[in-house]
Amino acid sequence: MRKYNIIFVWVFILLGFSLIQSCDVEAEVFSEITPDEFFQNDLQIASAASAAYTPLYGYWGLHELSDLPTDQSTVPVRSNNGWDDGGLWPRLIEHDFNQNDFVDGPWNLSSGGISACNRLIEIFTESVGPESPVVYELRTLRAFYFYILLSNFGNIPIETSFAEANPSPSQVEPQVAFDFIEAELLASINQLSEDKNNTYAKVNKWVGYTILTQLYLNAERITGLPHWEEASDAANVVINSGAYDLESGYFANFKTKNEGSRENIFVVPYERNIAGGFGVKMSSLHQSAAGTFDFSPTPWGGFSIQEDFYNSFEDNDKRKGMFIVGQQYTVAAGPSYSDELGFFYTNPSEELKLTNCIEDWDNYGTDPSLQAQLEEGCNILITPDYQEVGGRYLYRNGARYGKYEYQIGEAFDISTDFPIYRYAGVMLMRAEALWRLDNGNSEALMLVNLVRERADVDPLITLLEDDIYWEAKKELAMENHAREITIRFGHWEDNWFLRDGNKEEFRRIYPLPQSQLQANSNLQQNPGY
Repeated sequence: MRKYNIIFVWVFILLGFSLIQSCDVEAEVFSEITPDEFFQNDLQIASAASAAYTPLYGYWGLHELSDLPTDQSTVPVRSNNGWDDGGLWPRLIEHDFNQNDFVDGPWNLSSGGISACNRLIEIFTESVGPESPVVYELRTLRAFYFYILLSNFGNIPIETSFAEANPSPSQVEPQVAFDFIEAELLASINQLSEDKNNTYAKVNKWVGYTILTQLYLNAERITGLPHWEEASDAANVVINSGAYDLESGYFANFKTKNEGSRENIFVVPYERNIAGGFGVKMSSLHQSAAGTFDFSPTPWGGFSIQEDFYNSFEDNDKRKGMFIVGQQYTVAAGPSYSDELGFFYTNPSEELKLTNCIEDWDNYGTDPSLQAQLEEGCNILITPDYQEVGGRYLYRNGARYGKYEYQIGEAFDISTDFPIYRYAGVMLMRAEALWRLDNGNSEALMLVNLVRERADVDPLITLLEDDIYWEAKKELAMENHAREITIRFGHWEDNWFLRDGNKEEFRRIYPLPQSQLQANSNLQQNPGY
């Protein structure tokens, strides 16, 4: 099914069903569609089930808690004191986050999805029976939403009813939540479709096994008990299915028209002006990108890549095309994007250089340390390194996100389908699980080298823990996996750029949102917060 058809049914069905944003708020139904009127064929059933996927349009927003507090990305306070916001972003980077900082995002996305699944499971159980494939699809999707809650918050409520839902559910221990998610997946997976083409952007059997792989891979982090063998086995089912393969060009997975990717397993089908929410360009691009891509409005210039992470890529690593660095040019220089190279200019020339003698320089006046840049003609030269002046940093500092294709004249959101899971990620998850069982495992080395080969970097002779760590971080950068990887490999408490502080292990999970604590007296804040 083509992307716009999927989006149409997702949006259309919202006319019939409203989603709630919290486990403890009753949904208001604006227009009731009864089973005897609507659920007459598979297309109608699939359309109705699509309502449970709409919360995923907020998935890019999870980037704030999944990638920014790690050794990959950062949000420095800029030259005009931008991106301080009362200390909000510095707190995030230092891991000083509290119950009012960002944490509503993953909670609301997950609880809204869980409630939508609960409602539809009850409707379909009554109308087409509990053994219907759509019920198993929704149970699997609900398990995914519960996993997001569990991964971020640890101690979470488990509510599986809608009509008779407990308005104030209590939390359960992480092990209890883990066991529930595992049981739901195992009960449902083999009842799901194996046809990836007719389940695009929806749950199928291979999506279910990938969720299970992620659950098992993070089991020790979440519960204290490892499940490495189970993780490797679940990943192997996806690999052996033959349903997916590595794209020959890394960036084929991230271009605007990426529906045909052989590698993307589960995606959010973003479509500008129809199904928005993928606002990567506004948060991460330098303001000069308005001139490069003919953008309106102008990007905000905040998110950027840490220098050490940028430098961890070998010079010949094709994946470095995910970064925008160096001199920037006008739209006439032909900003382009290819499967092999990612972002590049087709015609960068002297007369097309972008300059700005106001943006950073006026914020600092005539600071002598900046005279060299002023003498260069105020060129917009984006640097991978950061220059600190008075506790602030130039907007031109820090490589910018170029992993996803930007279209000329694009408005606020972009239309690339966001890959929640990719085949390369499954390969690396199996490699990690195999390595943890046996650090001399030859298949683990082979899988990592296959991913490296696509990036045009030399194969490894042996496989060390740091090799797996950095390969996963590089391959999956800006895809909302960095936090889990960083914690799993024991680096969450490390120091890095702008972070020299909290070592408390309780910060491996986030505080429950203050709004939820106020709405539900049975919720207890996570220890330490």
